[in-house]
Amino acid sequence: MVIKRLLKRLLKKNYVTSDEYIRQLRNKGIIIGEKCIFYHPGKTNIDTQNPGMIRIGNNVRITEGVQILTHDYSFSVLCSVKGDIVGSVEPVSIGNNVFIGRNAFILKGVTIGDNVIIGAGSIVSKNCESNSVYAGNPAKRICSTEEMYNKRKEKQLENAKRVALTYYKETGIKPDETVLREYQLLFTPRDIMPETIKALIDDSGCIDLCMDYYKNSKPMFDGLDKFLLYCGIK
Repeated sequence: MVIKRLLKRLLKKNYVTSDEYIRQLRNKGIIIGEKCIFYHPGKTNIDTQNPGMIRIGNNVRITEGVQILTHDYSFSVLCSVKGDIVGSVEPVSIGNNVFIGRNAFILKGVTIGDNVIIGAGSIVSKNCESNSVYAGNPAKRICSTEEMYNKRKEKQLENAKRVALTYYKETGIKPDETVLREYQLLFTPRDIMPETIKALIDDSGCIDLCMDYYKNSKPMFDGLDKFLLYCGIK
């Protein structure tokens, strides 16, 4: 019976939704803003021993394997110096519009600003300034978010073509909007709003800004077929 209860609890944890997990964390005392998503709650570890020490802002996306810690057990070794138990509990603060990549560790005492990207596998042991991209072990500032946007914008057409050709070569089927999900603005007429783009904008967390850009920008290609011809797919 004990084993069955443990298995049931484990399975429940693995299948809990993001909203349910956020509700659980809030009930424990962790402050979490609006429009936040935990993409894999069952494989995310948020330190609840000191829940009042964690603050998470709005539109924060936390992916699989992320761990956020406010303390450690290093006192178990330090007490060997004089027998004194000296704790070390420090707050963690995460700003608004933050993305934390897979298997990243956010250690105690860290403040992450607004509009920050934390790369997968990063060990964040020091503060991260706003409007920046961080990655590595220990995590270091790579560039500003605007610089990263410009780099991706420059390579967007090349990357979109690679995705389309790879899919076509592997399947023999012309790629559609779902395959080219992140590249739809390259070829979608602005007088329509396909469900695939609406879902993409809704998922962005910056709905008003994205809608405004969509309505006031122009596609590079006159429809999906023209883009596919550019890629050499007839």
